[in-house]
Amino acid sequence: MASSENSVHLDDVLKTFGPFNRYNVRAILLLSFVFFNNNMHCINYIIVAEETPYRCKIDTCESQTKVFQPPWYNFTVPQDSRGCNRYSSVSEECSESSFNASHVETCDEWVYKRDDSFVAEFNLGCQDWKRTLVGTIHSIGLMSGLFFQGQLSDKIGRKAAIMIAGVSASVFGVGKSYANSYSAFVILEWFEATFGDNCLPAYILGVELMHGDYRLHQQIFFCGVAALGGVAFAIAAYLVPYWRHFARVIYAPSLLFILYYFILDESVRWLLSKGKREDATTLLLKMAKVNKIALDEKMLVNIKCEDNAAESSPLRETFRSKIVIKRFLICLVWWTSCTFIAFGLIVNVGYLAGNKYLNLGIMSLTDIPASITMVFVLKRFKRKKPLFTSFMSAGLMCLIQPFVPKEYVWMSTGLYFVGRFITTFTFATVYIYTSELFPTYSRNSMHALCSSIGRIGSILAPMTPLLTRYMDSLPTLLFGTISIVAGLTTMLVPDPASEPLPDNVRQAESIGTYQLRTMPDKKTEGNSKT
Repeated sequence: MASSENSVHLDDVLKTFGPFNRYNVRAILLLSFVFFNNNMHCINYIIVAEETPYRCKIDTCESQTKVFQPPWYNFTVPQDSRGCNRYSSVSEECSESSFNASHVETCDEWVYKRDDSFVAEFNLGCQDWKRTLVGTIHSIGLMSGLFFQGQLSDKIGRKAAIMIAGVSASVFGVGKSYANSYSAFVILEWFEATFGDNCLPAYILGVELMHGDYRLHQQIFFCGVAALGGVAFAIAAYLVPYWRHFARVIYAPSLLFILYYFILDESVRWLLSKGKREDATTLLLKMAKVNKIALDEKMLVNIKCEDNAAESSPLRETFRSKIVIKRFLICLVWWTSCTFIAFGLIVNVGYLAGNKYLNLGIMSLTDIPASITMVFVLKRFKRKKPLFTSFMSAGLMCLIQPFVPKEYVWMSTGLYFVGRFITTFTFATVYIYTSELFPTYSRNSMHALCSSIGRIGSILAPMTPLLTRYMDSLPTLLFGTISIVAGLTTMLVPDPASEPLPDNVRQAESIGTYQLRTMPDKKTEGNSKT
């Protein structure tokens, strides 16, 4: 172990490669495929289990016409029945006098506008909660998966976690397209979300790939590719209307992650955190060869290699710090707010005026300028102030939008998309902010915990359309209030933008004191004294 006086921080080595070298570009392109796919998978239920109009089936009248809204329907059901109630029939004829309007019965059969829809095939008439439950189950799966996925990634490596989750997404995603019952579909939905989300290990590998000065440059690319995934999602939904075929189209490409065993390298920072100095050095030499750069031999010999083989687990070591616990709790507020608002806006986009596929594509495209804006803003104003401002701005947009008169369609829709723009900026900032607050040996685990527990927001988001029965603007007002509360909590954490990633708990605690670069680990400090 090199002494702390002569040791070289990994960030200093990575900085010699620059931001857009050949090796990094190749690695980022491979990782971007993860974000492209994941952005389609995490919102699949919007199209797969989309709302389908239905009405009560009136046997005595169905033979007269095959249209979905026949003229006789008005005198066979109450006006506010929502397709769930009907008047009792007093004869076998289809006439107004054949139905007793004073006696209402519950429907037990329905006619659907699309017989090949998810709702029709599983006969979910008057069970809207089952349809929205699909999105909730997906979010519960993401939450349960992230509880162990982060620790798995920290234990076996980022590369292995990306491959395992990617292939699992394809297997379970395609499998649920063959489900012959609602229960089977929901179970497979949970398995796909639990074991098939490889976004987090890919993101952490990307964060650890570059020097802190260049980290934001790759963020813009990841967000842009994810946005293109959303556009591809809208196009696929338009071109492949049958939900079973659509599921196969968006999930089958994930089988390509098998090839990542041969074409993707592990994180150098993770190798060092596990004490694998030889493997890390070999990989750095490979990176230098690809980039046609000669590394200083003394730099490689003295590169800092943390011995993090603690007596207890990395998570337990991390949670022994009260400072880290406080920041963790604040991150939970951020993540819960972001997931609730972001997924809530996506789920409710179908209620906007205009073509739903076009609206979905436009909303996805707004993520690209939001990502570009994020990079320039965060480079100039660091992390804290932009996050506070974006939370507050998104909240105000959501609170204003419901009060715009409905006749001003473009203004109302425009405010909705502006709110989405700011929310994307906020979510991307929270992603990178969280990854910079915790030590290397538990970074993926802590990030996963924040993301998993924060999925409480995305669990509740698919249910928000049900609130429109009480008040059309209630979901949007709720989004705005929560965003403002989350913005206020940003004042309680330091800004890590000017410091390298912390490798241990002591360095994580020192964020904000500008001593991180020279702060040794307890074990390193003890070795240098000997």
